Formats: sequence, structure tokens, C-alpha cells
Amino acid sequence: MMRQWVESPNLPKHPVTAVAVSSQAHDVIAALEQMKIRVLRVPIAKQFAEPVASHADMQCHLTGHNRGICANTQLQDIFCKQYGGDFCRTSIGDFLSYPKDCSLNAARVGPFIFANPKCVCSELKNSIHQLGLTFVPVHQGYTKCSMAVVKKNAIMTADAGIAAAARKVGFDVLLLQPGHVVLSGYSYGFIGGTCGKLSSDVLAFAGSVKMHPQAAEIFKFLKKHNVKAFSLCEGPLQDIGGILPLIENK
Repeated sequence: MMRQWVESPNLPKHPVTAVAVSSQAHDVIAALEQMKIRVLRVPIAKQFAEPVASHADMQCHLTGHNRGICANTQLQDIFCKQYGGDFCRTSIGDFLSYPKDCSLNAARVGPFIFANPKCVCSELKNSIHQLGLTFVPVHQGYTKCSMAVVKKNAIMTADAGIAAAARKVGFDVLLLQPGHVVLSGYSYGFIGGTCGKLSSDVLAFAGSVKMHPQAAEIFKFLKKHNVKAFSLCEGPLQDIGGILPLIENK
């Protein structure tokens, strides 16, 4: 069986064999490795605020195949030297405050990319242009954090602005209540930061969907799109910076 990089970011077609996850998400990493999935542990980067300093969705943006953009040389070296990636580094050096901290936090869903145009770094803007993606502007800077990608035309979010923008371009959207996601150091985290796809029909979560007040709606929405929820650990949903699928079996 041949292994290849996920062609369309966030949307693997086959079971994944490697993902990028916060190095601090120990229970999630243990569960993934028990499933024989290789884990790229995103290291803590002092350029970011402490609670999100190792979050994958803050430190990198995958553009397709083995390419992407990283926030620092350390993570770039891991992608390139350990995983055979072709990743560049953004010219931004300090990510401690908004909007620079979400310079790479755009949400790619098939041919669409959702982001606040005031936040996106120049390297990502160039990539969007080169790839010919349809840019969907939103007010939310932490767009990837705020969006759980279900299918190429279906997402979940607690952000009303993202929901409206996605519906405008033909997406099916489940709008959730804000909150009910744990993120140490903040009042709450975001649904996109809790999860990531492990195959075309499995969406894995850090924590139990059953503990969310809209669990029944979430399960119904996922079933509608032939996707199953899989909990990697117990307890409430946790924002760990997402689970980014990198490599899949073909």
C-alpha cells in the first residue's frame, strides 16, 4: 500500500498514517500512536501566547501535498527533515498578539479558503493566489480554530459570521453554541481546535462529543454526511490546536 501526503488539506480520502498535533496533547498522542498513526509533535514556540504555544493550527498552514508554511524554523525543520515536506517559513517573527498570532490560521476546505484578510500573512496570500483558491473573507481571525471540517461542503462552527459566509458559497453548516470547549488560560476554546479527520469518514475529537450540550445535533449532522465521531480521550472537548492530517494510505 502506497503512502502519500494528503492532497486537499483537512480532507483525507483514505486512512491517515501521520498527523500533526500539539506536543502537549499527551492523551491524544497516546491514542493516535496506539492506532499506529505517526504523530508530528508540534513543539512549544515562545513567539505565541503560552496556552496556544504548541497548537498546530496556529504554527502551520498546509497548502496541499507535502507543502505548507510554518511560523518558525524549528517546525519547518521537522516537516522537511523528518517528514520529507517542502515547507517555507513566514517572515513574521512575533505572534504574541492579534492579528499576527493568527497569520496562518486560515481554514482550507477543498477549493475554498476562509480567513480574515487583515490577518493572513503575505506568504499565505501568495500561496492562495498561486493555487487559484476561492478566498472567502470572514471577520473571525482564528478561522481554522473556529471551524470543524466535516466534508468538502460541510462544516461545524460556533461563529455566526463563518456560518453565514460558508452557507453563501453553498456549504451545509451546523451552527453551535459558543463555549463548551476547554482551553486552559481562556474562557473557552473553539470546535475546530478539538478535532481533525483520520479518514474520509472519521472525525476524531480530543474529548467526548457526548459531553457537549448539542451532542445529538452534532451526531445527526455527522451522520447526514456519512462521518463518524471518534473520541481519542475522555472528558469534555478540548481545544488542542486541531489534528492536522498529513499522510494517508492510498
